[in-house]
Amino acid sequence: MNRRLSESRIRATCRELIASHGQVSGRRVCAELRTRFGAVGKTERVFGIWREEQAAKAERTALATVPSAPPDVVELERRLKAAEDAAAVNLKRAELAEIREQAHQEKWGMEVDRLRQRLRTQETTEAEIRRLQDRVLQLSRELMGYRA
Repeated sequence: MNRRLSESRIRATCRELIASHGQVSGRRVCAELRTRFGAVGKTERVFGIWREEQAAKAERTALATVPSAPPDVVELERRLKAAEDAAAVNLKRAELAEIREQAHQEKWGMEVDRLRQRLRTQETTEAEIRRLQDRVLQLSRELMGYRA
């Protein structure tokens, strides 16, 4: 039979003991688990959860002793956080737009270069055609001269 205790049961037991007795040892938590559930679980796991719960309690106590800020300061902090979040989103959007613009410029720059090369090739081809047509015309005249 699997007698492994769930993390939620261990956490709940730790929280109850800490709430009712304040500072509680890890051994006390193990003894309480054995009493309640007939099993303790792995010591390393139980003590890890116990340490986390002790730290959470200490943090809650520290937060409770800090005086609360006036409502207008809290509102300003909330607005500042919202503005920072919006700025981060806008920065990310601007970076993405810059990347897109760069890709756009590169694509059309390459396209313009390709068309210029094609035009140069076409111009030389047209000049070659004109030269060949002139040569054909000249040879036709010579041929007519020989026939006459």
